[in-house]
Amino acid sequence: MQLAISLADHPDVERGLLVVTCSRMALASVREGWAAARHALRRPIADRLGLVAVAAEDSWVDPEDPRLRSVARHFERTTGHGRQQTKAKVSLPPGRKLYEVVKVLLSRWLRREGPIQISAIASLVGCSYPTVRRALDKPTVRPALRFQSNRSVELKSFPHDAWRELVALTGTLRASMRFCDRSGEKPAPQALLARLERAIPPHVAVGGVVSARHWDPDFNLHGMPRLDLVCHAPDGTVDLGFVEKLDPSLSLTKDPSEPAVLVIHPLVRSAPLFSAHGRRLPWADPVETALDLCELSLGPQANRLLSSLRPEVRLS
Repeated sequence: MQLAISLADHPDVERGLLVVTCSRMALASVREGWAAARHALRRPIADRLGLVAVAAEDSWVDPEDPRLRSVARHFERTTGHGRQQTKAKVSLPPGRKLYEVVKVLLSRWLRREGPIQISAIASLVGCSYPTVRRALDKPTVRPALRFQSNRSVELKSFPHDAWRELVALTGTLRASMRFCDRSGEKPAPQALLARLERAIPPHVAVGGVVSARHWDPDFNLHGMPRLDLVCHAPDGTVDLGFVEKLDPSLSLTKDPSEPAVLVIHPLVRSAPLFSAHGRRLPWADPVETALDLCELSLGPQANRLLSSLRPEVRLS
């Protein structure tokens, strides 16, 4: 009410802004009280009022305006409310390591790296020898394998059934984290990539469309729908500290209908299998890259990527 009186006394002021901090549970009450207060005030005064409610994980502004969002981000940083979580623990489904075994074998086959001993697979994945054997005995995998006399193994052909299984389960197996842009401006994943290339955070590789253009120079897709990153987290803990430094307006969202400008895919096996890129960020391996494309509903492009590396893949 004091703010409304001040606006009535100063007609030249464009907007009076009230900033409050509250818990997430109290946010609903703040919104209800704000709506009631605006309804009780005269229209010209009510239209010049603005509110920034700074709450953990989900600040709210009224009216929705980029300038008010900027104020919200400032108070989020100075009060600690709404600050990005710097560490995230990935919840892994049972049997996750079995699929990591398959991905290691498939990545090696796509890159023509030849046979590998079973004990070495266990080391790359970070699992036991029996776990590798169980993965190799899966009905979707075993027909595509070639075993050697020295306890080594490789794919002799593309495991179509295992690949379809990976694609179908990718949402559960990868536990991807999606970030949207709360600034009110048009999302710019290319600008995020440029800033990321300057920062070069550890244990992070570029995936998605950008990585696909590395593995397949003829990859045909205009633009960059979002930035996909693969974060190596062998203990299941993902360090997200670099995200806020990348862009403070990025906010973690669990709403699948909300368009994401940045997606982080945790990789929990022992060896990331990244492809070095000089002093720049590495590339994610072709399997993770193709799965990124599948998550983007770019299945045909993922198939062409795999076929560019091994023409005998022949995916429709």
